[in-house]
Amino acid sequence: MKVKRVLLILLALSGSARADDAPDEALPKTLGITPSPWKDFRLVLDGYLRVRADVFNDLDLSRGPTPTTGQPIFPVPAGGGNDHTLAGVDMRMRLDPTLEIGQTVKLHLRVDILDNLGWGTTPDVLPSTTSFAGATTSAEPPSAGVNALQDSIRIKQAWGEVTLPFGVLAAGRMGGLISWGTGFFINNGDCIGCDHGDTGDRIALTVPLLGHFLTVLYELSASGPYVETYGAPLGLDPRAQVNTAAVAISKVLSAEGQRRRLRAGRTLVQYGLLASYRRQEIDAPAWTQPGGLLRSYGPNDFVKRGLDSFAADLWLMLHHHGFRAELEFATVIGKINDASNMPGVSLLPAVTSKQFGGLLSLAYQFHWPVRLRFEVGFASGDDAPGFGVRPAPGQLTSQKGDLDGPQLRPPGDTTVDNFRFSPDYHVDLILWRRIIGQVSDAVYIKPTVRLGPFGTVNHHFTLDVSLVDSNAIYATTPPGQDTHLGVELDAMARYKYEAGFEINLGYGILFPGAGFRNLELKLEPQPAQALELILAYRI
Repeated sequence: MKVKRVLLILLALSGSARADDAPDEALPKTLGITPSPWKDFRLVLDGYLRVRADVFNDLDLSRGPTPTTGQPIFPVPAGGGNDHTLAGVDMRMRLDPTLEIGQTVKLHLRVDILDNLGWGTTPDVLPSTTSFAGATTSAEPPSAGVNALQDSIRIKQAWGEVTLPFGVLAAGRMGGLISWGTGFFINNGDCIGCDHGDTGDRIALTVPLLGHFLTVLYELSASGPYVETYGAPLGLDPRAQVNTAAVAISKVLSAEGQRRRLRAGRTLVQYGLLASYRRQEIDAPAWTQPGGLLRSYGPNDFVKRGLDSFAADLWLMLHHHGFRAELEFATVIGKINDASNMPGVSLLPAVTSKQFGGLLSLAYQFHWPVRLRFEVGFASGDDAPGFGVRPAPGQLTSQKGDLDGPQLRPPGDTTVDNFRFSPDYHVDLILWRRIIGQVSDAVYIKPTVRLGPFGTVNHHFTLDVSLVDSNAIYATTPPGQDTHLGVELDAMARYKYEAGFEINLGYGILFPGAGFRNLELKLEPQPAQALELILAYRI
């Protein structure tokens, strides 16, 4: 139940919620367009080109396969051998144009070109016309279903907003201009290393109220089966729609307002509270299966789903001189009366979910270029084997020794209580980001030392060194049936050249704990290493 996605837009129109992490690039380039007699246009262009190279060594921890899937916990070289090193290079060109019409209307677009395209993955010998890879003479554009899994251009968002006398009205397929609070629960995926981000079909109204911002929205999270009627899609049953309503109240300043307050030596306090409710009455499981968009539907194709879920988040931030404290707590509580994916066959009793997550961050910036930060994060767990983050396709159950798997095991286990952080909230380089995928069913502590910036405003260098100690909530979750997951040491260097270019170089080493032992084969996990280089060209 990805209820948290619907909350992303709630602060999108109220400005940035983070002062010290606000980008310090120059203003976006503005292109003038010849106006018509009754319109005044401005095109504001934002975005970046990212080239990323990764080298992973022994991320499978040399611990052998898991029992249910028979596969290691991370891919290994398919050709065999004792070298457990994998490498790859990918890229993405992201364009975020905004067309400003007059003084009140804005149209937004997000377009990803060659989105996470792996270098060398689309040679001109695909589809295969020769048995010799050396015959390739050119790289071909990705074409879904022909030489790639997705097309070379992907339009992810398109939405508009208008400033009315009483507030701002936005509608369309949208994300958000900011991440709420710390970003661990709701994240817009705008960071240079992000790969996900939340998007939804929404209509939202934000109004100022007594020094705060009040936002209400409606989201059609899923339409259920639909049919094309003379070019327009029409849902086949309104009860199959997944409808979501949300509300938020917040007190935040714009990024420039935050900087002015801090420069004046005043205390900056920001906070917000949001809540969301989601409902679905019936569901057609076949709609999400292969061929589901082309088939016809009748009463025998539906399940009386009875989905109800509630999500809430409370965020508080205090910044005074060099000290900054940030606290955020989120919960997702839901119920599914019938979780069956087979019409005519009910899965009872009802499935319930009680998930909780939180994060506390304390930081102090000294007068010299040293910053200390301490972070602790918590995500509720489920006692079922595996973390429940990304089970293998077709995996219906899990057992002791699995890294992942469904947390629902009826009829005895009908709870799904593992909270999941946003995959774009990067705690580390290896354990949570690569091996498991998201923080879930765990508590971690993370002290960080930042040195820098050294240099000038336009040319400077920073270095972050972090130590992350992670433990599972339940010993039954990790494959080794032990709560200690390991200690990871990460270092991240960043060099910024003017406003348009930066280099990020990260290195991490994970010393896995007893939670990754292979009890069946009696194998101890071995250390893993990761090296990542990002070249970012910003617009």
